[in-house]
Amino acid sequence: MRSRIRILAALSAVATVASLGAAVIPAGAGPTILTGAQNSLGAAGSDTSYWMMQGISPQYNVDKVKNTDGDYVTQIPPLNNAPFPAGTYVPKDAIVAGSFTWTSQSAAVTPPDGSSAGIAALDADSTGQIDFARSSRGPKTGETSTHNFWAYALGAVDFVTFPGTHAPAAGLTQTQLINIYTCNATGPNVGKPIISDWHQINSSAPVGSTIVKYLPQTSSGTFSFFSSKLLNGNTPDANCDASHLSTFHEEHDSRSVTAASKPNAIDAFDYARWTAQARGTEADLRNGATLGKLNGVTPSPSTVNTSASRFLGTRYIFNVVRLASHPAGYAAQRTDVEKLIGVRAGAGGVGYICSNQASRAITNAGFVPLPGGATGGTGLPNSFCRLNPIAL
Repeated sequence: MRSRIRILAALSAVATVASLGAAVIPAGAGPTILTGAQNSLGAAGSDTSYWMMQGISPQYNVDKVKNTDGDYVTQIPPLNNAPFPAGTYVPKDAIVAGSFTWTSQSAAVTPPDGSSAGIAALDADSTGQIDFARSSRGPKTGETSTHNFWAYALGAVDFVTFPGTHAPAAGLTQTQLINIYTCNATGPNVGKPIISDWHQINSSAPVGSTIVKYLPQTSSGTFSFFSSKLLNGNTPDANCDASHLSTFHEEHDSRSVTAASKPNAIDAFDYARWTAQARGTEADLRNGATLGKLNGVTPSPSTVNTSASRFLGTRYIFNVVRLASHPAGYAAQRTDVEKLIGVRAGAGGVGYICSNQASRAITNAGFVPLPGGATGGTGLPNSFCRLNPIAL
């Protein structure tokens, strides 16, 4: 059975890369059987950064400078549905973990879907099956006491609309966006969105253009960031009755937006993923979605940055590692992971991503690499990463 699953996983992965034109895996990208000091490192979590890290990992696997032990990194997809691989095999290593196949054939082998789900799975790991997590949300209160959140790229969450939209051509203000996604707590319209009809903010839209709200699934970092930043801490669907709730679906995938609802629909999407899908370097799941203008600004290479004038929805993208080894006997686990995603004190301590060697893969995936600068932390050299940065 395991052999059949491994063949299925391999064929699915090859077909996915071929069909998407995603990052090309170098020849000799790494062994499936690891020996000696080589360790198998699995990463799970964010949908947002899966394809980007899927492009970076095979490059690291064959790197001889930063990957000094010849470790092998596997990106565990958030789902086992197309365009993600139907199964993903994480090889066994000689020291810590046995092999494992993620297929969604049962709860035990279903991968964690989303940043928060990935971090929770990392925290629950005791066998070394998941060594670090992908995250498109920053640390919550208290998390940096037990984790390092390594920011290495910028994305940007925006609202999107669809062909024939009744949304105003000038875009939305943040207040209007909040009022679309939250509802009246009192009064004659209690339970209904504060802005429920596009005609309320666009006089050219027909009366009765009832807004249809879509949002990413709630374990995703995109949902968390949309709530905290774009909605300024307001909870989506706050005060809404059962007839006025959002439809939740996989992030960066608007295929569930119906043709009939497109003129009135609104959804959230990351600019980087929208860009990659527009370029054809990922499967196009936009369903005709167009990036919106928020507070008069549309995300672009010139507006997604860390300056004070940046696009409102600009966010860091992270990889997350636990400070404690799991299992406890794997004393080098954090060091092994941070050779790829982080920075350590001393000569040669700037890891593969943080030394700017992944900048091309980051850009190809539609994201913006961080500029070189102070890493943060204590005694760490400058790098192209930021350790536990304050949210933008």
